[in-house]
Amino acid sequence: MPERPFKAGRQFLLRLPRGADLWKELTAFCARRKIRCAAVHVIGATSEVTIGYYDQRTHKYHQKTFREEMEIVSCSGNVSLKEGKPFLHLHAVMGDTKLRCFGGHLFPGSNVFAAEAYIQELLGKPNVRVPDASTGLALWCAS
Repeated sequence: MPERPFKAGRQFLLRLPRGADLWKELTAFCARRKIRCAAVHVIGATSEVTIGYYDQRTHKYHQKTFREEMEIVSCSGNVSLKEGKPFLHLHAVMGDTKLRCFGGHLFPGSNVFAAEAYIQELLGKPNVRVPDASTGLALWCAS
């Protein structure tokens, strides 16, 4: 995929409401603000979180839900377009009450206790996700 130049657009700092679904809330925010391409960073805590990994052999995600207090040690990702709508691809490292960390792809079903997000909009031709037969994933289009 050729490199694409971007210019910095709007920047947002937002507090996510307690009890909101982290992934869904950020997706809705991007849709309301018409954000088509961005970098995303989140810190905070969840009362429940669903993360997972992608099995490269079977082309399936394996998810695990933690129904306990978890600290968002790190959560970052991007916004691109999928089927014409903003799509968030986020990875998170979560810490439990014993300070052990678990990480992976962030899924819907992650409930905010307290969270703050930084979104840096990127202006230029947005990346578009399309099905990739060799990986089974929706990846950025090569054109």
